[in-house]
Amino acid sequence: MNSKQTVPLRAAVYLRVSTDDQIEKYGIPLQKAAVDAVINSKGKLDDGSPAMVLAGEQYIYKDEGVSGADPLDERPAFLRMKEDIENAPEGEKPFDIVAVYRIDRFARKLKILLEVIEYYEAHDIQFISANESIDTSTPFGKAMLGIIGVIAELERETTKARTQAGKVQAIERGVYMGAQAPYGYLKDKDKHLQVFAPESKVVEEIFELFVSQKKNTQQIADYLASKKILTPLPSAVHYGKRRKGRTKVNDEYFWRDSTVRGIVKDEIYLGIYYYNKHEGKKRLDKSLWKKSPTEHDSIIDYGTFSMAQQRIKEDVALRNSAKAVENHLYLLSGLLKCHACYDPYSGRDPLNWSGTSKVIKKNGKRAYYYHCGAKNSKKYSTVCKAIPFPADEIEAFVTQFIKDLLSDPENVYRHINTLQSTKMDKRKLLKRQVDITKMLNRIPGSRQNIKRMYGKGDITDADYDERMANVKKQEADLRKDLLVIQGQIGEDKISEIYASTFKLFAKKYKPFLDGLMTDRQEVSDLIHLIVDRVNVYTRKATKKDKIAGRKKEDQVIPYQVRIDLRLPQDIMQRLARQGKFEVRNDNL
Repeated sequence: MNSKQTVPLRAAVYLRVSTDDQIEKYGIPLQKAAVDAVINSKGKLDDGSPAMVLAGEQYIYKDEGVSGADPLDERPAFLRMKEDIENAPEGEKPFDIVAVYRIDRFARKLKILLEVIEYYEAHDIQFISANESIDTSTPFGKAMLGIIGVIAELERETTKARTQAGKVQAIERGVYMGAQAPYGYLKDKDKHLQVFAPESKVVEEIFELFVSQKKNTQQIADYLASKKILTPLPSAVHYGKRRKGRTKVNDEYFWRDSTVRGIVKDEIYLGIYYYNKHEGKKRLDKSLWKKSPTEHDSIIDYGTFSMAQQRIKEDVALRNSAKAVENHLYLLSGLLKCHACYDPYSGRDPLNWSGTSKVIKKNGKRAYYYHCGAKNSKKYSTVCKAIPFPADEIEAFVTQFIKDLLSDPENVYRHINTLQSTKMDKRKLLKRQVDITKMLNRIPGSRQNIKRMYGKGDITDADYDERMANVKKQEADLRKDLLVIQGQIGEDKISEIYASTFKLFAKKYKPFLDGLMTDRQEVSDLIHLIVDRVNVYTRKATKKDKIAGRKKEDQVIPYQVRIDLRLPQDIMQRLARQGKFEVRNDNL
């Protein structure tokens, strides 16, 4: 360590595992032990104290079930790390170094790796890797990190292409590539689908109930649950089709109507296997799916399957017409998040509160409410204990909150600015912009030198083509980097002029501020433009609380909300896309 160091460096630890296979090879305990060894190996200071120590148990960040190719903002533990860094008091930082087991624990893409390093540099935080013995506090460590990142990404892309080609060839031979066989089937030793009687009989019964007996999917789900028939995931575990994995939210006999609906819509039961259904995490349109030329044994005939699809269309039309009867727009639809039943360790987001209504017997009027999605006993075996609350009250509260913010644009700017992620120092961005511009200006000279060498006969035709191609690629990469930096500088500029821009925004929506905006759709659009989410917190009900209807044990009452606003640049981009208003600023 540096001889001038007088106090121990504080290290945070980042650990990541993705698939079951990785959990076996690079499990959390193994990674943690390796990182601890690196921290302990840094020696001691002159006074005998350790040169490096763990910053604290709260600074051990674990992303489990997360791919190294996932963007940083989709990793819960990494986002928590960023919050700890950015919420530290001004001039302070929670730790000095972030330690990982291997570089690929952070990123399998060079772009993501560079984002991580740039982010740490912006906050004066170093990075060390136990496996590669890399320490970015040294110039050599930074250089090696970039080289290893390039090699790792090349290896990943090559392996990905080779694996994809192999998968397509296997599928064409009739191999089923899913981790487990679909409900109703088993995979034989060659990974071909074979009808599995214990489950296929249930599939046949589902289609019989749906097509012949005209039962709807919820009635079928209730029937299967009453008969104690295992749902697909527990059934797969029971019959050894898969290892026991994540714990189900509901019990093993609890069938959802969506599960039944998925079965009656799936062409796998016709003997047809489609692949290439997703691009990353995005599900593609069916027109882009690819069909295996090899068909497996079917469980359902085409006639029965066609009638099932017709019933589904009729069912959807009926549900849509039923929804139209109420004809009420809930202003906060999609924004309310329930924290009463939220488990922060589950890896899932809080459930939405959705709108509902009922007719009051005393006066015959319809009352509108919001309730947690887990109040639906048809979808969840464990029902949320939070009682519904009147839509008018929460909508009025949020609406008034928006009015107060718009009435004081400077306060809006101060409020949101405290939530913004700290940007890279603007001077660094401007310097980098100047450096890239200089390199771009040297490109024409490089081309002229290559042409001059070729004219003198110093290089061959092949050398000429290769060098010109390299220059072209270098120019394209530099221009791409320049666009990114210019975008970052532009976002900072947007934040700087945010207060004046929001004044125009408030002026545009003066009818809203004056209470003259009567179109609920316009009010809803405005709220969704500014608000990111409304977190609903609850407390236990007491005897003093007045609760409409029958009181139940362990009920909890909504008592507090936290409104999260969108960032300034997000609002501006959404406004630009929606064409809500234009802001002219000749200085931009």
